[in-house]
Amino acid sequence: MPRTARALTSCLAVLALAACTSSGGADDAATPTLAPAPAGISASLAPAETPECLPAGTATVTTGSADDPTLVSFTGGGTKGVLLAPQNQGDACQWADELARLAGEGYLVASFGWSADGEESFLAAVDVLRSLGATGIALVGASKGGTYAAAFADELAPVAVVALGPPAAFDGQDAQSASSSYDGPLLVIASTDDSSVGVDSSEAVARADDPSTFLELSGSAHGVALLESEHREQVQQAIDDTIAAGFAV
Repeated sequence: MPRTARALTSCLAVLALAACTSSGGADDAATPTLAPAPAGISASLAPAETPECLPAGTATVTTGSADDPTLVSFTGGGTKGVLLAPQNQGDACQWADELARLAGEGYLVASFGWSADGEESFLAAVDVLRSLGATGIALVGASKGGTYAAAFADELAPVAVVALGPPAAFDGQDAQSASSSYDGPLLVIASTDDSSVGVDSSEAVARADDPSTFLELSGSAHGVALLESEHREQVQQAIDDTIAAGFAV
């Protein structure tokens, strides 16, 4: 049986709307109570081919508009969800290592590819996590993904938000902390010499009155490239700490 079919077979919960793990087990014996999906988005899940770049045990579905569907890949299990939002025109392959790492830490982790409608893709991916049983979700995004994570924090009430090199605005989405009432755990990480998004733009996503929400690192790595830089371990630890703080509340 092909790898994708095995993954989907072991995760029949996709279609039953219950949580599953990459090994086929569940953290909870009973199907968890599902949190309500974001307004206007309804998960209509169809099994899809999982990109070869993703770790074993990952399953993939399509959701959203039939004309321009969003491909959402997920792994892990439990009720603690983490959404990894890619950079502009990116997909789940950008987050392959983090999908495996965070699933290994006990989270239900998903990523996706952007459709032409960024808002629809982002909200649909959140909806998939909720449908799989996530009762709390941490939003982690790189560049455009970080902008969306911060911009939708008011609406989605995530347990935590982490943004790697986010522009303060993108696709009409305003990620500035001054425009948001979200007061949960927040961390913005940016490189001093990032030539794609100025460090000042990223800093505007952090809280001006809380220096702990902004981490500036040396170098020019942008977005997901921070996870391939000399600061990789520091960035991963910062992500872990922020997510853990959110779920501890």
